[in-house]
Formats: sequence, C-alpha cells, structure tokens
Amino acid sequence: MTGSRRGREAAPLFWFWPAGNLLIAESLKVKVNCVARPFLIKEKLANAQRRLEAEENSVLQYLVATAVVLAVSLASFPLEAWLGAHTTALIFLLIVVVLALFVDRGPTLVAATLSAIIWDYFFLPPVFAFRVRHIEDAILLATYFIVALVLGQLTTRIRAQEKAKRQGEARATALYLLTRELAGSAHLDEMLKHVVQQMTGIFKSEIAMLVIPSSSDRSRTEVHPASTFHLNEKELPIATWTFRHGCSSKEFADGSSGSESLFLPLMTSNGKLGVIGLRLKEPLAPRQRNLLDAFAQQIALALDRHYLQLESEKAKWLAESERLSKTLLNSMSHEIRTPIAVIKNAASNLVESPEPSFSRQQEEMIADIQHATDRLDRLVGKVLDMTRLESGRIAPKLTPCDVNDLIHVAVKETRKELAGHRLSVEIAPNLPLVTMDFVMTQQALMNLLSNAAIHTPPGTPIELKARIEARELVLRLTDFGPGMAPDSIPRIFDKFFRGPNAPTGGTGLGLSLVKGFIEAQNGSVSASNRPAGGAIFTIRLPLDRISQPQDRML
Repeated sequence: MTGSRRGREAAPLFWFWPAGNLLIAESLKVKVNCVARPFLIKEKLANAQRRLEAEENSVLQYLVATAVVLAVSLASFPLEAWLGAHTTALIFLLIVVVLALFVDRGPTLVAATLSAIIWDYFFLPPVFAFRVRHIEDAILLATYFIVALVLGQLTTRIRAQEKAKRQGEARATALYLLTRELAGSAHLDEMLKHVVQQMTGIFKSEIAMLVIPSSSDRSRTEVHPASTFHLNEKELPIATWTFRHGCSSKEFADGSSGSESLFLPLMTSNGKLGVIGLRLKEPLAPRQRNLLDAFAQQIALALDRHYLQLESEKAKWLAESERLSKTLLNSMSHEIRTPIAVIKNAASNLVESPEPSFSRQQEEMIADIQHATDRLDRLVGKVLDMTRLESGRIAPKLTPCDVNDLIHVAVKETRKELAGHRLSVEIAPNLPLVTMDFVMTQQALMNLLSNAAIHTPPGTPIELKARIEARELVLRLTDFGPGMAPDSIPRIFDKFFRGPNAPTGGTGLGLSLVKGFIEAQNGSVSASNRPAGGAIFTIRLPLDRISQPQDRML
C-alpha cells in the first residue's frame, strides 16, 4: 500500500465485486490491489459462456419467429382478396399458437406483436396505413392481439411444464434403473461395471471409479478396472484432493490445472468411500449435474452397504470360529482332567508308599511329575473357568462373607507360590460382612497373589490390604518388583496377553479370570504402577448389602 490515489484507477477492472468497489471508493490515500482466486475466475468465465450460449439460442428463436411471421405474410398477400382480412387474422393467430409450441415466451410475444402490426398495415382496410375506420375492426385488432398473446403464453407454459415433467420422469427412471442395478449386483465388480455402463450412456462421458480397497483401509483409493479411462498426471492430484477433502473438483484450489474432468466424492455418514470421475465432452446442464449428485449419493450408499456386509460376514465367521474354539477347548479340558487326576493320584501313591524303594533320581522325577501335574491341572481349570465365563454359564452366588476368612483361605492356598516372598496383610478393623461370591473372589485373589509371586524376584515384599472406601470393599495388592511396561497396562487383563518381560510357562489367563470373576459380581479391577517401582492391583466390590461389623482377625 502506498499513499497515492491510483487505487481508484483499478476500480473498473473489478467492477463486478461490490465489496472491492466500496473499499476502492473509500480509500482516498491507499492503493488497493485486488487479486482474484484462479478457480473463481474460471467459474465466472464458465457461467459467462453458458449465458452467452443461452443468449445465442434466444436470438435464434427471435429470428425464427420473425422469419415465420414474414413468410406467412408474404404467402397471404396473393390470397388476401379471396380470404379476406378477418380470415387472414385467424391464420396469423394460428401461426402464433404454433410458434408457442417451439419457442419461448419472448419470441412468442414478438411474433404476436409483429403479426398484429403486419395485419393492421397490410391487410386491414385502409391498407398501408395504421388507421382503423370501424369500431368493429379496432375491437377485432385488440382482441386478436390479446388472444394471440394469451394463447402463446399458455402454450409456452404448458410446453415448459411438459418438458419439466419429461425431465423429471427421465431422472426418476434413471435413478430407478441405477438403484435396481445396485441392488441386484451380488459383487462389487459387477455393481461398478453396471454403474459405469449406465452413467456412460446418460452423461455421454467416460467414467472412472476410484474406490477404497477395503473397509478397513480408508486412507487411499484405487482405480477400479471397470473404469473407461485412466487418470493422467493432471487429473490424479485433483482426484486425490477430492477424496481427501470430500469436495467436488470444482472447488479444487488450483483452477489453472486445465483438466476437463469432473470428480465427485463418494461419501456417507460412515466416511469417505471413493471418488467418481467424468471426462466430459461438453459442460453438464444444471439438471444433469443434479442427477449426477443423486447418482453419486446412491453409489456411495451401495458401497457402504457392500463394506458393511463384508464386515458383518467377517464378524460372523469370527464369532463362529471363536464358538468352535471354545467348544473344542471345553471338551478337551473335560477330557484331560480325568487322566490328570489319575497321574496325580498315582504320583501321590508312589510318594506315600510305606516301603519306598526309589533312588534319589527317581524321587526327583516323581516330584517333577507332581509339579507338572499340578501346573497342568491349574491350566485346565483356568481354561474351563474362562470358557464358562464367556459362555455365561457361571452365575455368582452372592452371600454375606467374612473378609478375614476370604484372605486367610486365599493366602493359605498360595503358600507354595509365596514361599520365597515376604507377605504382609493389613485388614481394617470392624469390617462388615460383605455380600459376594466367596469362591469367585477367592480365585481372583489367589490369581493376583500367584501373579505377584511369579513376576517379582525372590525375597520381594508383597502387601495385601483390605478396607472400606466410598461404600466399596477395596482389596489392594502391592508388590515392590520391576512393575509393568506402561504400554502393557491397558491390555493387562486381556485374554492370553503376556507382558514383554513375563517369565516362560504362563498362559495369560490368570488376570483375565480375575477381571471376569470380579465383574460378574458388579465389581471392578484395575492395575497401575507404583511411582517408586512395582505394581498395584485393586479390586473393588460394591457394598449393596452389609451386616453388622464384627471383630475378626486373621
């Protein structure tokens, strides 16, 4: 900006921008430079071209109307003496009505006015003069002009309504045929092939279909083989921009791309599904553009249904596969428990034999058999519990339970696993009887104690606390080991999930059972790391029904 008045000189260049005119007019000492966005200029030029074509078409109609009236006038001169002036007026009136069937209102009005003037000057006495001798002739002239004008207007209106009706019927038929093809196609390739064939015939252009390769990958598109043209180096960035921004290529920021193709996004409420491109031979009329938008919407909905159907079938197969795997695991677990019990009893009988005659090596082998049998028995029990939980066949038996008894039994059952650790138990005094499933809660607490013993070095302290917080029973188990990896905490209760530093031999079912047992009682369990190192597992059970506090010590 400079302190000159040259801004006013630039005003005529941008006279079609009212805001720019006002700014230039009010800036007495400020230079204003107006720069138009390229795609706006291109769109304005296209609109101007369409207006020019409409004007040329209108001029042609005026010329046709004038030529027809003059031709009828010349043809009526030799017949005037035989037909008479009044019959000639009816001929002119007929010509105006016929013209109204083929031209617009403006040319019809010109034809009516010109025919009235010619009839008055050349046929109505006195001839070659704009004078009317008799009142009947004046009334006839006025009546002729009004009737010609009204009939022309009504005929033009009827023709416009008929044209609009035909266009509406053609649009409805095209949409019906499209939806029928979309609904009747069983596969994506077949559906897009029919779509391209139908659009090629309706819009008289080449069609390119760009769709996402799968419902799970919505970041890119691929040109489908059913397309009738391939994108060149100018069209590819426009199609990419259309897909990313979800806008028509008419709004592409680079209006100087020079592409003659039109791209529309295929979008639904579930996201972007692709792009449809048309390589146009001539500009689309507004009604064709509206029909194209409707086509794009219907195609997008069909693609959305296709991808949803694929996801539904995938989920169905996954559910069926998971059901079969659960059935197989359940049946195998039941079948395995019997031989495990036999092996366990046989090993115990060998150890308890009154006259053992085994060597030291054989005794160690028997001990290994007992240890492996116990481990396999626990694994099979966990698998059975998990299958029962997921099938919904385990219902909690809620009864008032003593928290001291619960912790005492859980610690006693895991004394072998906790043999190398220092366990401290802290139970708040005067705890009430809590309504819970004793066996489920005991199993959950035992799994947490075993998990802490397995994932911490020998000699690591473990703390177990029980107290009432906000009308909830809170069982908090804290270990002072290395803790959990931060990225593992959100998945720590997932089935078969094992941390990156987990020791070998685990199955990843223990913590999943903890979550299942507690949530079956409308409770919750959470995991976190101690700031100074170690892991914290917290069980919360609601106190829906409690009895009177009692003094019980572990």
